[in-house]
Amino acid sequence: MAVGDIFALNNSLASRLIRCLYTVALILIAIMVVLGVMRGIRIMTFTPRPVPAVAGAPPAPGATIPAPPQAAMPMRPGRRIMMQRRFRRPGMMRAPFGFGRNPAVAGAFTIFLTLLRGAIMLMVVRILAEIGLAVLAMPRRQEI
Repeated sequence: MAVGDIFALNNSLASRLIRCLYTVALILIAIMVVLGVMRGIRIMTFTPRPVPAVAGAPPAPGATIPAPPQAAMPMRPGRRIMMQRRFRRPGMMRAPFGFGRNPAVAGAFTIFLTLLRGAIMLMVVRILAEIGLAVLAMPRRQEI
């Protein structure tokens, strides 16, 4: 395509542009799906921290028991919940249906949702591209 064709309006660039944008959208959808599947696999392979030892266990013989630190003012029960909310990240949500307890199910659910979103986005982009190409293929209206 010569530079003169771009400025002369002899050839339509709209259909080429729609095809290029469709290709870019497919690449972005594929990247999104791959990253989502990788995230699901990372969630599935997550090992939770070990449970701390029980505080009521008897100390080892000959060990001294450290004194608990003295707080200046005891914390109210409602204040603790407020502090936990404050330190949570804004995008962090609790997993629905108890998926947070089972990493394998949470990872599989994440992979399923990623594939579903990818399929929906693929259908929407395909429909929009077909509509654009159909509009360009319509015959021009006769001027009176």
